Amino acid sequence: MIAYKCLVNGAIDAATRESVVAGLERIYAARFNVPATQMRVDFTEVTPGLWFTGGQPSRASMVLGSVPAGTSQAVRVQVMEEVCKMFSDVTGAPYHDVMVVAADPKAVA
Repeated sequence: MIAYKCLVNGAIDAATRESVVAGLERIYAARFNVPATQMRVDFTEVTPGLWFTGGQPSRASMVLGSVPAGTSQAVRVQVMEEVCKMFSDVTGAPYHDVMVVAADPKAVA
């Protein structure tokens, strides 16, 4: 299961959430052949003005997820760039204010 957590600076409506989910599903299907049924995407809205960068209110949003085990660094970077662009295009968040994580999956003991 690929899990994503989107920490959105401000409100995000249902239609935009659906577009973000569809974008993540499209990227993961194309890159890793991961079906939509194996993706989970959760959203948390953060009230604007609660995050700061350099002492100033931040416009940042975060898209935190994972990639399948064994993903090369080159592919991981490409996925992060695709996710960042998609999220920016869909939500209108400035590209340079979108932080993306594509971590290794947690080991299951």
